[in-house]
Amino acid sequence: MFYAASFLVVGIQLPFWPVWLAGRGLDAHEIALVFAAAIWAKVIATPLLGALADRLGRRRAVMIVLAACAWAAYAGLWPAAGFWSLLALNLVAGMAQSALMPLGDSITLAAVREEGLDYGRIRVWGSLTFVLAAVGSGAALAVSSPGGPAAGPPSGPGGDQVLWLVLAASAVLFLACMAIPAATPRAGGRRPRRPAPSARAARSGRRTARCTRTARSRRRPPRPTTRR
Repeated sequence: MFYAASFLVVGIQLPFWPVWLAGRGLDAHEIALVFAAAIWAKVIATPLLGALADRLGRRRAVMIVLAACAWAAYAGLWPAAGFWSLLALNLVAGMAQSALMPLGDSITLAAVREEGLDYGRIRVWGSLTFVLAAVGSGAALAVSSPGGPAAGPPSGPGGDQVLWLVLAASAVLFLACMAIPAATPRAGGRRPRRPAPSARAARSGRRTARCTRTARSRRRPPRPTTRR
């Protein structure tokens, strides 16, 4: 469910967000600046948020907070006007949303290792949802607004169909993060620590040496006995 919800947002936003920004009065240069700034913000924020989640040891809780922040930022775009306010809210939403995928991958891969799940079968739902979201949202926008996603007044319902869809998809993503199972501690406390590589190599070397001595002693012929 998490991957389907994540790509639901992307499938709606990626094709139509530039058109929505244009409907809010931004020109091509300003739209390019919004997308470029969002990319650089994601590059900086995603590792920092991932490190914070690792340090806290509560990835699910961090994901829930990030999904809520993304939804709140998208909701703040409804009354926003002007380049700088649109840029700031897009940065907040983009940074929060971009950090969700690596955190979700870390939880999924841990479940794959511990429970033997198939990562490919889980991840494929994201790709399918992206295609369906892009095609379905395009069809819905064509039906609801014959003039396209940017038709109608920028502040009224006619010009915010894309934002409505993104808000709904972000709410689904928040619910998907809430539905992620909480990590259950292993019986007996902490997970046993594996020995260091050097220690494992030393033990392996000692076992090899013992096996070699045993094999040599078995192949050694018996000493002849001399009669007096």
